[in-house]
Amino acid sequence: MALGVSLSVKADLGVTPISCVPYIYSLVVPFSLGKLTIFMNAIFILLQIAILRKKYRYIQLIQFLAVILLGYFIDFTLYLISGINPTTYLGQLLILLTSCAFIALGIFLFVKANITYIPGDGLLVVISKTFKKDFGKVKICFDCSMVIIGVVSSFFFLHKLAGIREGTILAALIVGLLVQLYEKISHLLSRKLPRTAKPSKSVQ
Repeated sequence: MALGVSLSVKADLGVTPISCVPYIYSLVVPFSLGKLTIFMNAIFILLQIAILRKKYRYIQLIQFLAVILLGYFIDFTLYLISGINPTTYLGQLLILLTSCAFIALGIFLFVKANITYIPGDGLLVVISKTFKKDFGKVKICFDCSMVIIGVVSSFFFLHKLAGIREGTILAALIVGLLVQLYEKISHLLSRKLPRTAKPSKSVQ
Protein backbone atom coordinates (compact mmCIF):
# COMPACT_ATOMS: atom_id res chain seq x y z
CA MET A 1 0.00 0.00 0.00
CA ALA A 2 2.85 2.35 0.86
CA LEU A 3 4.49 1.78 -2.52
CA GLY A 4 1.15 2.44 -4.21
CA VAL A 5 0.76 5.76 -2.39
CA SER A 6 4.33 6.76 -3.25
CA LEU A 7 3.86 5.88 -6.93
CA SER A 8 0.69 8.00 -7.06
CA VAL A 9 2.76 10.94 -5.83
CA LYS A 10 5.43 10.32 -8.48
CA ALA A 11 2.79 10.00 -11.22
CA ASP A 12 1.82 13.62 -10.47
CA LEU A 13 -1.70 13.13 -11.79
CA GLY A 14 -3.36 13.40 -8.39
CA VAL A 15 -3.05 11.26 -5.27
CA THR A 16 -5.74 8.90 -4.01
CA PRO A 17 -8.64 10.46 -2.05
CA ILE A 18 -7.42 9.13 1.32
CA SER A 19 -3.99 10.72 0.71
CA CYS A 20 -5.30 14.12 -0.43
CA VAL A 21 -5.22 15.79 2.98
CA PRO A 22 -1.82 14.56 4.24
CA TYR A 23 -0.25 15.25 0.83
CA ILE A 24 -1.47 18.86 0.74
CA TYR A 25 -0.27 19.49 4.28
CA SER A 26 3.11 17.89 3.52
CA LEU A 27 3.58 20.81 1.10
CA VAL A 28 2.69 23.30 3.83
CA VAL A 29 4.25 22.08 7.08
CA PRO A 30 7.74 20.61 7.71
CA PHE A 31 6.50 17.03 8.10
CA SER A 32 6.71 14.18 5.61
CA LEU A 33 3.76 12.56 3.87
CA GLY A 34 4.29 9.39 5.91
CA LYS A 35 4.26 11.19 9.27
CA LEU A 36 1.16 13.20 8.36
CA THR A 37 -0.53 9.98 7.25
CA ILE A 38 0.14 8.55 10.73
CA PHE A 39 -1.24 11.71 12.38
CA MET A 40 -4.43 11.74 10.25
CA ASN A 41 -5.11 8.06 10.89
CA ALA A 42 -4.54 8.53 14.62
CA ILE A 43 -7.44 11.01 14.48
CA PHE A 44 -9.54 8.35 12.72
CA ILE A 45 -8.80 5.92 15.58
CA LEU A 46 -9.85 8.53 18.18
CA LEU A 47 -13.08 9.10 16.23
CA GLN A 48 -13.78 5.36 16.34
CA ILE A 49 -13.33 5.38 20.12
CA ALA A 50 -15.54 8.50 20.45
CA ILE A 51 -18.35 6.91 18.44
CA LEU A 52 -18.25 3.44 20.02
CA ARG A 53 -17.25 4.51 23.56
CA LYS A 54 -17.64 1.47 25.85
CA LYS A 55 -18.31 -0.78 22.85
CA TYR A 56 -14.86 -0.08 21.43
CA ARG A 57 -12.68 -3.21 21.36
CA TYR A 58 -9.24 -2.09 22.44
CA ILE A 59 -7.63 -4.91 20.45
CA GLN A 60 -8.36 -2.62 17.48
CA LEU A 61 -5.62 -0.30 18.72
CA ILE A 62 -3.46 -2.59 16.60
CA GLN A 63 -4.63 -0.28 13.80
CA PHE A 64 -2.20 2.27 15.21
CA LEU A 65 0.72 -0.13 14.77
CA ALA A 66 -0.42 -0.87 11.21
CA VAL A 67 -0.60 2.80 10.27
CA ILE A 68 2.77 3.60 11.88
CA LEU A 69 4.31 0.96 9.63
CA LEU A 70 2.36 2.33 6.65
CA GLY A 71 3.53 5.88 7.32
CA TYR A 72 7.19 4.99 7.65
CA PHE A 73 7.05 2.75 4.59
CA ILE A 74 5.51 5.59 2.58
CA ASP A 75 8.53 7.75 3.36
CA PHE A 76 10.90 4.84 2.69
CA THR A 77 9.36 3.95 -0.68
CA LEU A 78 9.31 7.62 -1.70
CA TYR A 79 13.06 7.58 -1.09
CA LEU A 80 13.48 4.33 -3.06
CA ILE A 81 11.67 5.63 -6.14
CA SER A 82 13.02 9.17 -5.95
CA GLY A 83 14.72 8.62 -9.32
CA ILE A 84 11.43 7.93 -11.11
CA ASN A 85 10.36 11.11 -12.90
CA PRO A 86 8.04 10.44 -15.86
CA THR A 87 8.37 12.95 -18.68
CA THR A 88 5.31 12.01 -20.74
CA TYR A 89 1.62 11.83 -19.89
CA LEU A 90 1.57 8.15 -20.91
CA GLY A 91 4.40 7.45 -18.47
CA GLN A 92 2.52 9.27 -15.72
CA LEU A 93 -0.62 7.27 -16.49
CA LEU A 94 1.24 3.95 -16.40
CA ILE A 95 2.77 4.81 -13.01
CA LEU A 96 -0.67 5.85 -11.70
CA LEU A 97 -2.22 2.55 -12.83
CA THR A 98 0.66 0.67 -11.20
CA SER A 99 0.04 2.60 -7.98
CA CYS A 100 -3.64 1.62 -8.07
CA ALA A 101 -2.64 -2.04 -8.52
CA PHE A 102 -0.37 -1.94 -5.44
CA ILE A 103 -2.90 -0.07 -3.29
CA ALA A 104 -5.65 -2.53 -4.26
CA LEU A 105 -3.35 -5.47 -3.48
CA GLY A 106 -2.61 -4.00 -0.07
CA ILE A 107 -6.31 -3.57 0.70
CA PHE A 108 -7.03 -7.11 -0.51
CA LEU A 109 -4.33 -8.59 1.73
CA PHE A 110 -5.60 -6.58 4.73
CA VAL A 111 -9.06 -8.02 4.17
CA LYS A 112 -7.67 -11.54 3.74
CA ALA A 113 -5.60 -11.28 6.92
CA ASN A 114 -8.85 -10.50 8.77
CA ILE A 115 -7.06 -9.03 11.79
CA THR A 116 -7.80 -5.32 11.61
CA TYR A 117 -8.46 -2.41 9.26
CA ILE A 118 -6.49 0.58 8.16
CA PRO A 119 -7.97 3.29 10.49
CA GLY A 120 -9.76 5.11 7.66
CA ASP A 121 -11.61 1.93 6.65
CA GLY A 122 -12.15 1.08 10.31
CA LEU A 123 -13.88 4.42 10.84
CA LEU A 124 -16.15 3.76 7.86
CA VAL A 125 -17.13 0.36 9.25
CA VAL A 126 -17.89 1.92 12.65
CA ILE A 127 -20.02 4.69 11.11
CA SER A 128 -21.83 2.23 8.84
CA LYS A 129 -22.71 -0.21 11.65
CA THR A 130 -23.44 2.38 14.37
CA PHE A 131 -25.71 4.61 12.29
CA LYS A 132 -27.01 1.77 10.08
CA LYS A 133 -25.85 3.35 6.84
CA ASP A 134 -24.84 1.56 3.65
CA PHE A 135 -21.05 1.08 3.66
CA GLY A 136 -20.74 1.98 -0.03
CA LYS A 137 -22.52 5.30 0.48
CA VAL A 138 -20.45 6.07 3.59
CA LYS A 139 -17.29 5.33 1.56
CA ILE A 140 -18.33 7.71 -1.22
CA CYS A 141 -19.14 10.49 1.27
CA PHE A 142 -15.84 9.93 3.06
CA ASP A 143 -13.77 10.05 -0.14
CA CYS A 144 -15.60 13.17 -1.30
CA SER A 145 -14.97 14.79 2.09
CA MET A 146 -11.23 14.06 1.87
CA VAL A 147 -11.07 15.56 -1.62
CA ILE A 148 -13.06 18.65 -0.59
CA ILE A 149 -10.85 19.22 2.47
CA GLY A 150 -7.82 18.77 0.24
CA VAL A 151 -9.08 21.25 -2.36
CA VAL A 152 -9.99 23.88 0.25
CA SER A 153 -6.67 23.43 2.08
CA SER A 154 -4.73 23.62 -1.19
CA PHE A 155 -6.28 26.93 -2.26
CA PHE A 156 -6.11 28.36 1.26
CA PHE A 157 -2.44 27.58 1.93
CA LEU A 158 -0.92 27.28 -1.55
CA HIS A 159 -3.28 29.54 -3.52
CA LYS A 160 -3.49 26.86 -6.21
CA LEU A 161 -4.77 23.32 -6.68
CA ALA A 162 -2.08 20.74 -5.91
CA GLY A 163 -2.13 16.95 -5.67
CA ILE A 164 -5.74 16.59 -6.81
CA ARG A 165 -6.32 15.93 -10.50
CA GLU A 166 -7.90 13.41 -12.85
CA GLY A 167 -5.77 10.69 -11.29
CA THR A 168 -7.58 11.17 -7.97
CA ILE A 169 -10.91 10.37 -9.61
CA LEU A 170 -9.39 7.51 -11.63
CA ALA A 171 -7.87 5.96 -8.50
CA ALA A 172 -11.20 6.21 -6.65
CA LEU A 173 -12.87 4.27 -9.48
CA ILE A 174 -10.17 1.70 -10.26
CA VAL A 175 -8.92 0.59 -6.83
CA GLY A 176 -12.26 -0.95 -5.82
CA LEU A 177 -12.53 -2.81 -9.12
CA LEU A 178 -8.99 -4.16 -8.74
CA VAL A 179 -9.73 -5.40 -5.21
CA GLN A 180 -12.70 -7.33 -6.65
CA LEU A 181 -10.42 -8.71 -9.40
CA TYR A 182 -7.86 -9.93 -6.84
CA GLU A 183 -10.68 -11.56 -4.90
CA LYS A 184 -11.86 -13.44 -8.01
CA ILE A 185 -8.30 -14.56 -8.82
CA SER A 186 -7.85 -15.74 -5.23
CA HIS A 187 -11.10 -17.69 -5.41
CA LEU A 188 -10.08 -19.36 -8.67
CA LEU A 189 -6.65 -20.28 -7.32
CA SER A 190 -8.12 -21.71 -4.12
CA ARG A 191 -10.36 -23.97 -6.22
CA LYS A 192 -7.49 -25.19 -8.43
CA LEU A 193 -4.85 -25.69 -5.73
CA PRO A 194 -4.81 -29.18 -4.15
CA ARG A 195 -6.54 -29.35 -0.81
CA THR A 196 -4.77 -30.93 2.16
CA ALA A 197 -6.44 -34.00 3.54
CA LYS A 198 -8.29 -33.54 6.78
CA PRO A 199 -6.74 -35.48 9.68
CA SER A 200 -8.75 -38.47 10.79
CA LYS A 201 -10.38 -38.28 14.19
CA SER A 202 -8.67 -40.35 16.85
CA VAL A 203 -10.66 -43.05 18.61
CA GLN A 204 -11.60 -41.95 22.11
